[in-house]
Amino acid sequence: MGLTTTPSSSEFYDRWTELFRRGFGPVLQAGIVKTGDPPREDPRRSILALAERAGVREGDRVLDAGCGVAGPAIIIASEYPTVVVDAVTNSAYQFEVAQSEVDRVGLTQRVRPHLADYEHLPFPSGSFDQVLFFESTGYAKDLTVTYGEAHRVLAPGGRLYVKDVFCSSASLSVRAAEQMRAFDELWGCVRSKTLAETVAAISDAGFEVVSSGALPNVGTSRFAGSMFHLDRAGGLRPSELGVEFLKRGLNPPIEFGEVRARKPIG
Repeated sequence: MGLTTTPSSSEFYDRWTELFRRGFGPVLQAGIVKTGDPPREDPRRSILALAERAGVREGDRVLDAGCGVAGPAIIIASEYPTVVVDAVTNSAYQFEVAQSEVDRVGLTQRVRPHLADYEHLPFPSGSFDQVLFFESTGYAKDLTVTYGEAHRVLAPGGRLYVKDVFCSSASLSVRAAEQMRAFDELWGCVRSKTLAETVAAISDAGFEVVSSGALPNVGTSRFAGSMFHLDRAGGLRPSELGVEFLKRGLNPPIEFGEVRARKPIG
C-alpha cells in the first residue's frame, strides 16, 4: 500500500504514529547524533546532545514545537530537574500517547503536552526561554508565521534551535526536484525547506542568527534498520514499516542541519 496523496500533518501522524513508535521508539527522528566512544546511535543521548547544542539550561521554560509523542521532552525533563517543557503536536493521536507517557513516567508537573498548531500557539508572549524544532519544520505551511510565533512566545534573550532534514539546494535538476517531491509526499511534509531559506526566515522574524550549518556526526542506521527484519532463512525482508514507507531508488537531495538563534534583549 502506497501513499498517493499528501494528507495534512495531523492526519498523517494520526494514521502512522503507532507504526513509527514500533519502529523508532519514542524519539521519532530519522537522524540520530552519534555519541560515546566509539560513537554510536543512541536516541536518548542524541536528544541530550541536541539539548546541549541548543543551550538548554536548568530552570528554563522550554517549548518543543512538533513534539511527536513527547519522547524528547521527557528525556530533557528527566536530565534537567528544574526544566519545564511544554510539548506541542497537532496530532490528536500523538497528544493522547504523549499524555499517557508523561503520566507513566511521573513528569506531569514538568512536561505538559498540548494539542495545538505551532503556527498558532496557545501561549502568552514571552512565555519561554527556549524553543526547539526537532525535525518538524518540513510541516510548516508558512515559515514567516512559524518563526514569528516562536519569536513572540520567547522572552527577550530567549533561544531558538532548529534541527531538521533540509533540502540541500534551492536549485535542483528536474530529477532531483522529482525525488524531493516524492520524499515530501512519502513523509507527509508540506515541503522540506533549505537551510538558507530557514536562516533567512528566522532572521526576518527578528532573531539574531548565532550559527547555522550541517549537523555533524548524524547517523541514520537505526532509521534504515527499522525498515527491515531477518526472515527465517536469515535474509533481509521489509518490516511492516518498510512495506509502507520504503521506496527503492528514492534518493532525495537532503542534509541534516541546524540553526541557533537568539531573540534580542532590546
